[in-house]
Amino acid sequence: MNEIRSAGFDSGMDAVAFQVIWSRLVSVADEIATTLVKTAFSLVVRDNHDYACSLYDARGRMLAQSTQCTPGQAGSTPTVLQDMLRVYPAGTLAEGDVLICNDPWIGAGHAPDVFIATPVFLDGRLSGFACTCAHHADMGGRLGATDARDVYEEGLIIPVSKLVEAGRENEALYRLIVRNVRMPEKIIGDIRAQIAANHVGAEGLKRMMRDFGLDALEPLADRVSAHSEAALRAAIARLPEGEVVNEVRHELTDDAGERLRIRVRLTLKDGEARLDFAGTSPQVMKPINAVLNITRAYCVFPFIATLCPDLPINAGAFRPVVVDVPEGTVLNPVYPAPGMYRSLVSYFTVEAIMGALHRIAPERVMAPSGTYPLWIQKLSGEREDGTAFVTIFNAQGGQGAFADRDGVSAVVFPGNIASTSVELFEHEAPFLVERRGLLADSGGPGRQRGGLGQESVLRCLSGRPMRAALSGGRLVEPAAGLSGGGPGACGAISVNDGPGFVRAGQTDLREGDLVRLAQPGGGGFGPAHERAPEAVARDLRAGYITREAAERDYAVALRPGTLEIDESRTEALRRALAG
Repeated sequence: MNEIRSAGFDSGMDAVAFQVIWSRLVSVADEIATTLVKTAFSLVVRDNHDYACSLYDARGRMLAQSTQCTPGQAGSTPTVLQDMLRVYPAGTLAEGDVLICNDPWIGAGHAPDVFIATPVFLDGRLSGFACTCAHHADMGGRLGATDARDVYEEGLIIPVSKLVEAGRENEALYRLIVRNVRMPEKIIGDIRAQIAANHVGAEGLKRMMRDFGLDALEPLADRVSAHSEAALRAAIARLPEGEVVNEVRHELTDDAGERLRIRVRLTLKDGEARLDFAGTSPQVMKPINAVLNITRAYCVFPFIATLCPDLPINAGAFRPVVVDVPEGTVLNPVYPAPGMYRSLVSYFTVEAIMGALHRIAPERVMAPSGTYPLWIQKLSGEREDGTAFVTIFNAQGGQGAFADRDGVSAVVFPGNIASTSVELFEHEAPFLVERRGLLADSGGPGRQRGGLGQESVLRCLSGRPMRAALSGGRLVEPAAGLSGGGPGACGAISVNDGPGFVRAGQTDLREGDLVRLAQPGGGGFGPAHERAPEAVARDLRAGYITREAAERDYAVALRPGTLEIDESRTEALRRALAG
């Protein structure tokens, strides 16, 4: 300890001491997350873990994030404190203040993501901030707002404000929030959980500073940022230098009826990745626009995920990826464009970038996933006893395959949140989940198979009025394969025996109605007839593929009435394909 105290943060500081302090920072951020989960009221925060927690120095430079964060929220947080400090400069803040904001253009792109920041004072001096972002079950407006034409329809927007001032709650702001949401006890409960989590983080940060004799966090912030920046630059530098252009055509259309286009020019040079999105479709009058903050988050994510998955995230981790997105496009819209379902587009930046990287380093990337866009169902109404509820049901499809391994089935990627527990969902809302299981043959065929999608069937049990906002994607066009791999299965949304949805939409539900959700599978990687016959047999035994698919897609023949491979027929089938 004495060695750490005396070392300071100059360039010659002992590497072990530095690592101890850095690890302590991350553990404090994890304490924030643990507190948030233990005290939150809503399913989406408490059980889906749809949140991000972070620590900053007094300048608003991000020091560390908790190990559980969503990439979208986590990737938006580096700039949030900067915007908050522009409204409330450091000199205007006092001990006991708490700041709040859910402005999509400052935060994570839509109103449900609420940022709450608590200034941390040590011995009367502003030393840093503890911050949480949590996705709230409701922020007013139209439920789901699947056809919103501007941001005003999507819920209450709270500009950067003091929720608590010098320890006294801003009662007027609390009343405003309560009056605008459907379930005020849950929303206010989650807000208070964020405040409590920040308090734990603030106390942990002060203890850390006292334990290591730190008077300020700025030197530490500079050093940890420099380390993360250098690590990602070195990883990018190991890729071949060059410039490629890739384009993704979305199944959704723009205001003129043309399919949305995400076009990216990737330039790799001197340990830096430059992304130019000139040529991307203009913003639309649909709630799918992704503000620059969330676009930037999902531009940095593919490089960290593929090159430095263990990289500690802080302000420096974002510097090696330079993003240029023309204003007025679907990836950088002008206010007040709607964006409630921005993941319908923002996740596809990952596909566009992965496709560009595939041309440079094919062994490092994954095939397109059936896990984007995010499938989130919002349900609101009354139980039989007349009490109101608002809840979210989250279940996702299959991840794309990699050059060296199969895609993961039924996983939230790249959103990094948990799927909704059936038991907790049934406890919270008047529904019975009649089925939830993997869909055979939904993973794209390939040398490495795409992850499987899953099916969920929800039965409405309440005779009271109920409204559902149902959303998903890959409903028309599946996740493609890479390097000769096949596409995954398309997704499907339907109510009872009605026609399948072709895009997100709202509907009323009555007692006994069935909502069927079939999430799409991920794309395969490499030609399917190169998949090891033993791997095909394992998939058959597990129920991941059918006998028909084994022969049709993988050229693997089985002995009649068994799951044993007919080696001679399989060899003949594959020889015919190769010839």
